[in-house]
Amino acid sequence: MKPSKKEINRKKENIIHHELIGLPVRVTKSTHNGYLVSGVVVDETKNMIIIESNGIKKIPKNVSTFEFLLSEAETVKVEGAKIIGRPEDRIKNMYKVKKIRKPFKQR
Repeated sequence: MKPSKKEINRKKENIIHHELIGLPVRVTKSTHNGYLVSGVVVDETKNMIIIESNGIKKIPKNVSTFEFLLSEAETVKVEGAKIIGRPEDRIKNMYKVKKIRKPFKQR
């Protein structure tokens, strides 16, 4: 099966700017042992990742470290603090072009 365009562009370097829903995930580190789960991301909010694993688990982003499976051989660890924010805003920031101001010329 041919990978979709979304899967081709999803790399370790830019994972925090991509859609996370549908990715297999494992919570590797958290402040609460009850948050150490693995499953598939089914939804994402500003401060939570919702994982389906023997039911629905809501994991706060700011206290957890996630390991996403990108392909059969490639995984990437992401600190939850780096992905805090609305998913649509995080994705938009990847495509923002920074405008560079030219210095003001004095006469």
